[in-house]
Amino acid sequence: MPIFFFGQLATIANIIIHFLCMGFFHVHYMTATIISWFLANVFAFVTNKLWVFHSKSSSRFAYWTEFLRFMLFRLFALGIDISFMYLLREWMQLGNGLAKVLTQILVGIANYLFSKFLVFRRVS
Repeated sequence: MPIFFFGQLATIANIIIHFLCMGFFHVHYMTATIISWFLANVFAFVTNKLWVFHSKSSSRFAYWTEFLRFMLFRLFALGIDISFMYLLREWMQLGNGLAKVLTQILVGIANYLFSKFLVFRRVS
């Protein structure tokens, strides 16, 4: 099941980058969330396109259209990520680690559904 393998790798990359940004560069958790989101999603696009959904682009335009559609839905998932990080950290007073892991579960499910049904769909 490549979707779970590459999904887990993207999630792990997101979490590691998030904590590196906070611990090494001392950035705010929201800034770390955005940086880790962007880098993990570039990785996720490549792996999803090539090995999960085996998507072929007939032209550069088709490739970039697919990339932009991917990132648009991932931006929506970033909104979910930021909203739930804020909710869990500020309102529920959870620690950063637990909040990040919980949000990544929700975001992972949303990303899979977006990719399967809206981004890498096979068009006849």
